[in-house]
Amino acid sequence: MLSDIWVYTRTAKLMIGLLLLAALLLATQNWPLGLLFFIIVAGVIVYVKRSDYGQEKKLLRYLDDLSSGVSAGTVYAVKNLPVGIAMMDEKKELVWANNVFRGWLGEGAEVGVRFQDLITGQKISKIWGKTGWFECHAGESFFRVFYKFLDTGEKNDTHFMVFYFMDRTDVEKAVKACDEARPVFCLIRIDNVPEVTADLTDVERSALLSDVTEKVLSSFNAKEGFIKQYSTNDFVACISHKALAEMMESNFEILDAVRAIHTVNRIPVTLSIGIVQSSDSFMKQFEEAQVSLDLALGRGGDQAIVRLGKEVKAFGGKSPTSVSSTRVRVRVVAQALKEIIEDADMVLVMGHNHEDFDALGSAVGVAHLARASHVEAHVVLSKERDTCRKMVDAIQKSGAAEGLLIDESEAKGLMTDKTVVIITDTHIPELVAAPEVLKKAVKKVVIDHHRRAASIIRQPLLTYMEPSASSASELVTELVQYYGGDEEMNEIEASCLYAGIVVDTKNFAVQTSVRTFDAASFLRRCGADTKLVHRLFAEDIHFIKTKAEILAHMKLIDNYIAIAECPEGTEDSQVLAGQIADYLVTVKEIRTSFLFYHTDNGLCLSARSDGSINVQVVMEALGGGGHLTVAGCQLGKDGNKEAAEKVILTQVRKQVEEEKE
Repeated sequence: MLSDIWVYTRTAKLMIGLLLLAALLLATQNWPLGLLFFIIVAGVIVYVKRSDYGQEKKLLRYLDDLSSGVSAGTVYAVKNLPVGIAMMDEKKELVWANNVFRGWLGEGAEVGVRFQDLITGQKISKIWGKTGWFECHAGESFFRVFYKFLDTGEKNDTHFMVFYFMDRTDVEKAVKACDEARPVFCLIRIDNVPEVTADLTDVERSALLSDVTEKVLSSFNAKEGFIKQYSTNDFVACISHKALAEMMESNFEILDAVRAIHTVNRIPVTLSIGIVQSSDSFMKQFEEAQVSLDLALGRGGDQAIVRLGKEVKAFGGKSPTSVSSTRVRVRVVAQALKEIIEDADMVLVMGHNHEDFDALGSAVGVAHLARASHVEAHVVLSKERDTCRKMVDAIQKSGAAEGLLIDESEAKGLMTDKTVVIITDTHIPELVAAPEVLKKAVKKVVIDHHRRAASIIRQPLLTYMEPSASSASELVTELVQYYGGDEEMNEIEASCLYAGIVVDTKNFAVQTSVRTFDAASFLRRCGADTKLVHRLFAEDIHFIKTKAEILAHMKLIDNYIAIAECPEGTEDSQVLAGQIADYLVTVKEIRTSFLFYHTDNGLCLSARSDGSINVQVVMEALGGGGHLTVAGCQLGKDGNKEAAEKVILTQVRKQVEEEKE
């Protein structure tokens, strides 16, 4: 105890000194008495010294015990503080860690292990020599980590980084649970009720709709969501973020479940779903969900479109778009288009860049509509005309369409506020033949047969998109029949439209319907020259040799995926790529083909399918689009062929696996 220890002070030394002085003075007066007194004082001094030595040993022992106790307490506190502490050296390796850190990270937290192997979410090399904090996770635990650089000041000394780990797992789990519970708006529509129920009795119709409704309601109820049917065909639902993630993971099984419902006329019932996940107001989310539903319907239905902020994801879209037997919409669109054209001072028509026969043929057909209304019309061509060069030459040689074809610079000089710009065979602003003309246009019309993409021409006066049609030329041919007017279609106009249908149907082999043959029959009656069309598709010997060389280097993967490339510098590479891709899907066992080719814009890709693989979905994964059987994309000058092939194989194999399930 501290109370047992006597501390020798300066006062004691002073007293001893005075006693010795008194003994000396006494000795001068009476030396025997002085000597006796001195002996007594000396004995006292010896006793005091010995006593002081013993007390000093006790004090030192106490201090040693106290020091060791404090050190042990400090070490224990550091090792077991409820904060993980770790040190890293210049090699980015763990050199020391307390027990808490080791307990959190398990057996892997051994001296010498690379720090980057212990945590995920932060690149250690970026923070070396700095002080701050970051958040990371290790296994299933989440941490907020404060770090400090230790500089000893000596040039040759090893430097360290100290990390203090704060466990935030409970907080992160609470945040995640809160995020998963946030609401998501969904709009659901049965998109082909008229076609499915056309020949059904009232009893059969009621039973079918009841089955579909039960499937939809039970699917969303199983996700603990709210769903309300507000009309025969339409539902509104609200589910959690977690439920949406589960639906996306299962590729929206509800689409397949509804499509599998048996119908008397064998026409499958399909759903279209529009969903938005954002942090906007409820009103804004509902509006965005409606946009998503419109996009799903514009792409042909039977799919779910999910908007995740600015990102748009499509699910489903496996079944071919149903073809409506009624021509009511065609007649309505034709009359609306006639009013727009007759109110214009000029009509400028254009397709997509790198025009093919369908883009140019449909544009020529729309120019005929303007001529029927006695309005001046021109077709604006892009700079890349290799694909449609033969058709351009045929139009110019015919003499029946003098001044019809112009370029972008001429078109810009002719435009006024009353000029109508009509875009055919595309609805994506980045792909039009004359982007500057589109930007300058006040009045716009879109006519297209492709499934709607996320990017679309904004604020058109009229949009006519029919994914069920074989081609844009088929759509324009139907419009011609209901347009009216006193101008007959001439031979070159009919032939261009006929060639457009032929090229997109692969000579009437794919994507055809009754309406396709009706349109072709009408064009033949108008004088379409099949011999001229045949010459447009005729190939020279150089083309055949180049095709053979490309096919010789073709890769066949999984025995049903064909991939080939047109070498850089190949003439008419886009035409070649399309023709070879078309040919490959006619080969036994090949279900889909992909042809890479090079243009001034960089690496491009043409995709084809026999109908069992949806190449539109595959191309969308690479930033392109198209149809179920015909699609493509532009990868740009930085495009990587190997990376694109990996995406292609992943997407195709995914569809095949889903087909087996």
